[in-house]
Amino acid sequence: MTAAAAFGQVLRCLVSARWRELRLNADGADLSCEGLSEPQRALLQAMQAMRLASSPENPCIAVEGRRDQADHIRLGLLLAAEQLHVACRLLLVGQEMEARRRLEDWLQTLLSLGRTVGVELPVQERDRLRGQLVRLASLLDSQLALQRAVDFGGLSSRIVLVLGMHRSGTSALTGMLASSGLDVPVDLMDRPDDVINRKGYWESEGLMQLNDQLFSSLGLHWSTADQLPPGWADTEAAVLWRRSLISQWQQSCRGLPHPVIKDPRLCVLTEGLQPLVQADVVRFTVFLPIRHPLEAARSLQAAQGTDLRRGLQLWVAHVLEAERWSRDLPRQIIAFEDLIQQPEAVLVQCRHRLGQETVSEQEQASSFIDPALRRQSARTHQDALDAEQRLWLDAALRIHRRLLQADADDQQLQRDLDRLMPAGGRPG
Repeated sequence: MTAAAAFGQVLRCLVSARWRELRLNADGADLSCEGLSEPQRALLQAMQAMRLASSPENPCIAVEGRRDQADHIRLGLLLAAEQLHVACRLLLVGQEMEARRRLEDWLQTLLSLGRTVGVELPVQERDRLRGQLVRLASLLDSQLALQRAVDFGGLSSRIVLVLGMHRSGTSALTGMLASSGLDVPVDLMDRPDDVINRKGYWESEGLMQLNDQLFSSLGLHWSTADQLPPGWADTEAAVLWRRSLISQWQQSCRGLPHPVIKDPRLCVLTEGLQPLVQADVVRFTVFLPIRHPLEAARSLQAAQGTDLRRGLQLWVAHVLEAERWSRDLPRQIIAFEDLIQQPEAVLVQCRHRLGQETVSEQEQASSFIDPALRRQSARTHQDALDAEQRLWLDAALRIHRRLLQADADDQQLQRDLDRLMPAGGRPG
């Protein structure tokens, strides 16, 4: 990679508020092996070390070479750190327009530092970076809200997200995790007469309603959530949803050491969660239970009257979106069969993924899973499917098989699933 390419890559992360990606890249990169000059390497390392913060951090930089150049770089980095800090402070007091001006100055300072070390980006690349500043203020605003929720609002810096298609064991898994000592929201859905999930849904009522409100604002429903429009995560509705989401997490999980947040709707909304993930303020861990698509679709049909083809389409969208947007997070992919038949082993895997020891109540916790509550089987009546249902089932089964062949960190998995992604609304 050339110096200009590396400089442009770091700048794109910065103007997109991808602080977590910056940290991971810095941890895994050896810039001294990239053929860069010493001033270029030092500048890139300092830029990679920038973080979301409501207080300025003086960049520590050691630059070999001409003293005047090294002093210019140090001063420029101090100025950039101060400009970012001031922009964040302005956002905290609602001065968005002034914050945007400071962010423009911040980018200009970084571009100028690049020229100081002999790196000049093409005009088109600089224009694209400036164009990205349009949404940077709103990204920083939601990230700062999350930071304040953790620092002052009682929200834990560790959150487990249980993702997964409706009727795929997400409630059972969350209930088992809660029985093993993890925390669940205080406003759990209360459905005492419900015959669908007799052991409870184990999800926040407020979060469910908030997610449904987002769908409604986009002209959708949870049953059409696979039809989110391109670019939805950058809409004003999504910006408001993120801020409301943080407030809801605070209300539902205040003071809980290790909350588990579950709502199948979050599968298709994980793209909208990325600014919060990239804030690098909360360590998110994802558990993704995967059920046979026909079983899940039939269970949804029995519970909600959802058309079988619609259920299969929802399965594809929920599973692929949850997998795609959790690739860089600590996660555990869990076969539904294992959850039902070997719950204690699944609990061990989950606690290991969280860096926790097993607990004395483990056997009691795993007994939360009741195989008798399973009502659907994928082995019956497949011959009754029509051509369109079969088309979607075949696509879903390819995804299902590939996911259960992989561990959570399988690098080939990404390429394989991207090839299986339906194009134009139909299976490829």
